[in-house]
Amino acid sequence: MPGKIGKYDILRTLGSGASCKVKMALDTETGRKVAIKIINDNLDEKMLELVKVEVEAMSKFQHVNIIEQQEYGNGVYEK
Repeated sequence: MPGKIGKYDILRTLGSGASCKVKMALDTETGRKVAIKIINDNLDEKMLELVKVEVEAMSKFQHVNIIEQQEYGNGVYEK
């Protein structure tokens, strides 16, 4: 079911794994489609730390085959 996170309207699920779901969303300020990674709320401390390391690493990558990370933070998923 679509929902909203801040300025993003959730359109559909792109994929999911052990630690998160990835959703396609629309940035209501720019009209741009984006991918949003939603971290599962039941992760233990070790998995949460691994996710944080991944987010930090992704912010440093620049490659034509990797989507640029625009921002990260905490948001509320409103259904």
